[in-house]
Amino acid sequence: MEGTQRTLRMVAWILTIQIAALVVGFLLVYRTQLQIIQRLDAIRQEMETTNQHMHDLKTGLQRLVPGI
Repeated sequence: MEGTQRTLRMVAWILTIQIAALVVGFLLVYRTQLQIIQRLDAIRQEMETTNQHMHDLKTGLQRLVPGI
């Protein structure tokens, strides 16, 4: 009987460790994905700013040199 209880405690301990590892893994993946999304958003904002500047330059050139 004592051996069975010891085995059950060992199995419970192993399952607890596995659940903890899953939670840690999930948090690491979530954090990484969040960083990727933030970086992609920053790149998108930079591209929008660049596109606006290019549009402004084009508009200015068209005023200076009609027909471009």
